[in-house]
Amino acid sequence: MKTSTDGLSILIAYSNYRKNLFFVNRVYQRKLVWTVSEKELLIDSILKQYALPSFLLSKDENKDTFEILDGVQRLSAIFEFIENKISVNGKYFNVDTFPFAKNLQSNGVFPKLSINKSMLLPADVCTDFLNFTILTNTISANSDETIDLFRRINSQGHSLSNQDRRRSGVVTNFATLVDEISTLLRGDVSQRIVNLKDMPSISLDDQRSKKGYKISIEDSFWFKTGILRRDNLVKSEDEEFIADLAASVISGTPFSASQENFNKLYDPNSSMSQSYETQLNSQGKDPIKERIETVFSVINSALITNQPNPKTNFQQAVSATNNNHNPSKYAFYAFFMAFYNLIYHKNKVPSNFTTIWRNITGLESKLAKGSHSIKVSDRETNITLVEGLLDPGFIFSKDELKKYSDGQILKQILEDSSGETERFEFKLGLYSFNPQTQKKTFNTKLVSNIAKKATSFANTPSHKSSYIMIGVADSDSYNASDLGIEPFRIGPISIVGIKRDLILSGKSIDEYYQHYFSALSQEPVSEEMMTMLKGIKSYTYNGATVLSIKIDNTGKPEPYNGKYYRREGTNTVELNVPDLISLTQNLQKHMDD
Repeated sequence: MKTSTDGLSILIAYSNYRKNLFFVNRVYQRKLVWTVSEKELLIDSILKQYALPSFLLSKDENKDTFEILDGVQRLSAIFEFIENKISVNGKYFNVDTFPFAKNLQSNGVFPKLSINKSMLLPADVCTDFLNFTILTNTISANSDETIDLFRRINSQGHSLSNQDRRRSGVVTNFATLVDEISTLLRGDVSQRIVNLKDMPSISLDDQRSKKGYKISIEDSFWFKTGILRRDNLVKSEDEEFIADLAASVISGTPFSASQENFNKLYDPNSSMSQSYETQLNSQGKDPIKERIETVFSVINSALITNQPNPKTNFQQAVSATNNNHNPSKYAFYAFFMAFYNLIYHKNKVPSNFTTIWRNITGLESKLAKGSHSIKVSDRETNITLVEGLLDPGFIFSKDELKKYSDGQILKQILEDSSGETERFEFKLGLYSFNPQTQKKTFNTKLVSNIAKKATSFANTPSHKSSYIMIGVADSDSYNASDLGIEPFRIGPISIVGIKRDLILSGKSIDEYYQHYFSALSQEPVSEEMMTMLKGIKSYTYNGATVLSIKIDNTGKPEPYNGKYYRREGTNTVELNVPDLISLTQNLQKHMDD
C-alpha cells in the first residue's frame, strides 16, 4: 500500500466534486448522518481557520476518481455550505465570489437563494474559505487493503454504530442479502459505488432534525409501525434486525440473537458465518430474498394498508401498557416468523385483518424476553404462540400470494429508480384530461414518445434493463384526485396506477391494451423494439396496477424514424455520425462481454 500526503484547497475540492471525481463505496460507507448543528460547527471552524483532521482518500489507478474513506460527512458539509444548503450564525456563503459555483447555479445545478444581501458573508471571508487547505492522505491500494484500512480506522471510538462497524467491508452473500432487503425497506436503494453528490438522496432524515436528506424516517415501514424508533434507524439497527430474520429463515431455526453472535455472522472467518454462507448458497440468495420481501409485503398490507385505527400502530397494539414507547422488536420478530410459517409452510394468506389486529392486542405481555439475549427455545415458543393467534385471520390460498409477490417486484423496481434515474421513464397515463373542460383524449403523441425513448434506452449500453412505467409520476405534477384516486408514494415516486386511464377512457383493461397496441403499430421502430414495447407486464401494489415495459440492448443501434437517440441522464439526445459509429462498437462489445 502506497500513501501520499498533500494539501487541497476547498476551491479545488469543490471543483473535483462537481466534476464527479469523489465517490463513496457503500460496502463500507453507509449513509450521511451529521446533523445541521454538526455541519455548522465544522464550517465555523474553517471560517476561523482552525486546523482539521486529515481526509483519507483512495485513488483509482486507472481514473482520476477518488473513493472517500474518511471525511464523507465533512466534505459533504463543506459542499452544502458552498451551495447555500446550510448557513453559519445566520450567514450564507456568497456564491457570487466563486465564478465556477456561480455558473453552476445559473445553469440550475443548485437553486439560488432569495435572501437579503445582509445575510451573505463578506467577499473576503468567502475567499478565505475557498482558499482554506485541507490535508489529504491518498492511498493506492487493492480492494482488500482499502477495506482493511477502513475497518481499522473505525475499530475504535463511536464514529460507527455496532452494525455499521461489523458490516464495513464484508462482501459475503449473507451481508449482501441483508443490504438488499434493508435498502428496499428504507427506500435508499443504490449502486455499490455512489457519487458523493448523490449521498443526500440515499441518506436518512427526520422531521425533528431536518438534516436536508431525502429518505424520510417517518415514511419508513419501521417508524410507521413503531417497531423501531428514529435513533434505531440512524444506528442501522434495522439492518441488524433483518440479519436476525434472514439467519432464522435460512437455517429454519430461530437465530440466537446477541451482539456476539451478530459479530460472528459478519466475520467471514467464523464457523457461524461460514455455516450460514454455505446454507444460503445451497438454497440460493435470490429465492430467500424473494420470500423475505414477499412476507414484508404481506405484513405491510396488514399493518399499514389495513391498519384499523390510524392512531394505533403495531407497537401500540402489542404493548403491554399504554405508557410503553419502546421499540417492539421482540414482538415483531415472532410476528414476522409466524407470518413466514403460515405463508410458506401452510400456504396461507391473511383474509381477516380485523381478527389479526384483535388477536395481537397486548401481545408483548405474553412473550418471553431477554435483556442480553434470548434463548432459542423461548423464541420458538413465542413464534408458535403468535402463529396460533394469527391463524384464525388466514385462509389457504396460493393465488393470493402471487399478488403480494408481484407487488414487491414493483416496489423494488421503483425503489431502484430513485438511485438510477437514467434507466427509467415514468408516464402518468396514456390519456390526457383537462379538469376545466372535462375533455378526455387518448394521447397518441405520448405513445410516439414512449417508442422514441425506448430506442434511446436500447442505444445506451448497459448490463441492466431499463423500464418505462405507466401509472407512475416522478413528481406531484399530476391531477388524479379530481377522479377520486388518491396516489401513494414510494420514496419520491407517486403511484396512481392505470385506474385513472380506465376511468377516463371508460374501457376495460383488454380494450385499453388494444388501444395502445393499435397506436403502437404505427410507430417507426424495428421488430425487436416492437416486441419489447408490446411486452407489457402489470404489477399491483397497494391496490394500484402499474404497467411496466422492459427495454434491453439488442446488440445493434435501434433507429426511431430513421434517426438514432441515446439516453444521457434523463434526457433523450440525438446521435451524430461519429457517435453512431462509436455506439455500434460499444453495443457489440457490450453483448460480447
